[in-house]
Amino acid sequence: PRAPRVFVEGGIYHVYNRFGSGEAVFADPEVALEFIELLRYVKQRDDWTVFAWVVMSNHYLC
Repeated sequence: PRAPRVFVEGGIYHVYNRFGSGEAVFADPEVALEFIELLRYVKQRDDWTVFAWVVMSNHYLC
């Protein structure tokens, strides 16, 4: 099994996800906007600093 991830208070993390099937989930602009709103909500709720982000058709990076 994979070792547990270590989270450091005040650390900087690269967050990303690619859909396993390669499906272009974010090709629909409405779905992409929903994801962006969710990112904005979580950022405010958890007091994250997001330095940059990008949403592409089949993955995202923050």
